[in-house]
Amino acid sequence: MKPSHLLFALPILLSTAAVAQGPGGGPPKRILLEALDTDGDGQLSAAEIAAASQSLLKLDKNGDGQITSAEYSPRLEDKTATSDLEQRLMLLDKNGDGVLTADEVPERMKPLFERGDTNHDGKLTKEEIAAMSGKQADPQGRPVGRGNFNSMDPIMIALDVDKDGILSAAEIANAPAALKTLDKDGDGTLSTAELRMRQQTPRQRAEHLFDEWDTNKDGFLIKEEMPDRMQAQFEAIDTNHDGKVDMDEATAYMEKQPQGRGPGGPAGGQRPQGEGQPRP
Repeated sequence: MKPSHLLFALPILLSTAAVAQGPGGGPPKRILLEALDTDGDGQLSAAEIAAASQSLLKLDKNGDGQITSAEYSPRLEDKTATSDLEQRLMLLDKNGDGVLTADEVPERMKPLFERGDTNHDGKLTKEEIAAMSGKQADPQGRPVGRGNFNSMDPIMIALDVDKDGILSAAEIANAPAALKTLDKDGDGTLSTAELRMRQQTPRQRAEHLFDEWDTNKDGFLIKEEMPDRMQAQFEAIDTNHDGKVDMDEATAYMEKQPQGRGPGGPAGGQRPQGEGQPRP
């Protein structure tokens, strides 16, 4: 792989490790399901549904009566992990001194450099990068990105009534009733089929692509910003041949890609935990 492409190849590996895979390289943890499924069979019995509120409160690590994404999201579970943005930028630190200078940053990333350089000394320190990373998340810890893992989880969709990415005290208290809305066959339990993770739409997959790769956030992807696999197809994706890919062109490309491939698809086509069959 060319050195110039290394910068663009590593973020997808990092995000795959953090989001699309769990510890050990397997599917991502479904932390909400794990909390609710006390017998570990991949399904929710009537008793587990009835006890949902108490089970969910075990995730409330700071005891504030609500559950934020820092407490339920596999991406944010490890608070000691360096963010994708920090790792991406520090790859540019050519002399390894832990500080980025303007001459180490490619032209397309200069706006990002200038936003992060809050004291305007022409340098970007690890502290400034960390501060910039923190601003990318909702103050209450909502996951970054429109294609995030929990937006595909029917459990989260049912529980988070106001769609703010946080389970409030009222939503936790209402959990048994909310979960019952997933009981399509009316047998009083939730099967693995009823708990199956939803697939992303082509639009959601395109949005995830932009969240990962549109570094300067101008709403377009140029060839150099795209993953190597897609650079080879750039001319076909760029249907109006203006030298950049917009959201509609990316969506049209994703419509032709099978689920499980490309940004936003499950890693290696793996099924998320709890889907299709009970956990061992």
